[in-house]
Amino acid sequence: MRKLSILIIWLLPLFSCEKVWVEDLQEKAYDTIRGTYEIESAVWEEAEPIDINGDGHASFDYYAEWNSISAGGPGWSSVGNERGNLCIPYVVDSNADWNGYPSLDRRHLDYKFKLKAVIEGNESHLEFELPDDDSEFTLSGYGEITLRTKVTLHVLAEEGKSRQTTGTILIKYIRSKYKLD
Repeated sequence: MRKLSILIIWLLPLFSCEKVWVEDLQEKAYDTIRGTYEIESAVWEEAEPIDINGDGHASFDYYAEWNSISAGGPGWSSVGNERGNLCIPYVVDSNADWNGYPSLDRRHLDYKFKLKAVIEGNESHLEFELPDDDSEFTLSGYGEITLRTKVTLHVLAEEGKSRQTTGTILIKYIRSKYKLD
């Protein structure tokens, strides 16, 4: 009987330990980011506001200026368990190469990154492998991403002309649809 008591006392701590479920911790980490994203806002962060469409009303609201261009469509941003792609909005003058009358189109650059869930004890978090550039990427909340990056785009200048300008924008992406990978 004494041997049985000792065995029970010895085995009790082993059975009372909480088991870490790696898959559950990975899912918890990926749940914070995976899904389809839409741009909620984009702010021009230069000293002077920007007037993309040449209407005389410059603004730091880059996204509103970008949306004022009627040609071109929205891009798709999505994040899965191992990789993600965010669309960076910019404007191109499709007639700039041949000096024709400016024709501004909304376009997107792809910002591709990799991610993985890292388990440390009973907790998990995400680590990101970003493109080799000067952009700042942040998972700023549950289903919320911010990206600060430089963008080069065309803006309307004087009548019949466009010019290129480069500046920093801060884009806020909000998850519009959750999806499993």
